[in-house]
Amino acid sequence: IVIGGGKLSREFGEIGRKITDDEDFLDLIGIYASRLNAAMVIASLGNSACPVIPRSEIEFLEASDKFKGKIIVCGGFRPKQRTDAVAVEVANEWKADFVIKCTNVDYVYNKDPNKHKDAKPIKELSFEEIKEYADKEHRANQPTIMDAVSAAMIAKEKVKVAVLNGKKLENIEKFLNREDFKGTRIGF
Repeated sequence: IVIGGGKLSREFGEIGRKITDDEDFLDLIGIYASRLNAAMVIASLGNSACPVIPRSEIEFLEASDKFKGKIIVCGGFRPKQRTDAVAVEVANEWKADFVIKCTNVDYVYNKDPNKHKDAKPIKELSFEEIKEYADKEHRANQPTIMDAVSAAMIAKEKVKVAVLNGKKLENIEKFLNREDFKGTRIGF
């Protein structure tokens, strides 16, 4: 499981922007927020989870060897890389069948549905099409459906992704059971 920084990242990122405009430093704030969120998920999973939060791809692979059968939970790895890219990297390394990207909206939309009432959901995207919908500008601690780095990695590595609302657990279950679900399929 790869966890983003979420609201915590945005709140601390906002404070950080008042202190500095160094994007790498602001990215570190997001990384630490994501790791704190990962710690909370580990605590909620109890003995099912690996007790270590990997901080790199190497640490992730080491944890998967050392804690076989445990759920590995991590946050961000390095500046200029969102947790979406971490998820794609890990999925590619593990040769996973797909990535489930849980977000706070039901689909990828043609524009931000939180700002535009006429935003239209997109149910399917090819590996190349996702790059058109990715945010081109990287700004630390800013919400985005997909950043350009992650989209490029998805396209290059051909990692299938399902984008869906993470608050609707029954919908995640539908996807996992190969039933119709509310969300966007990328590369399926």
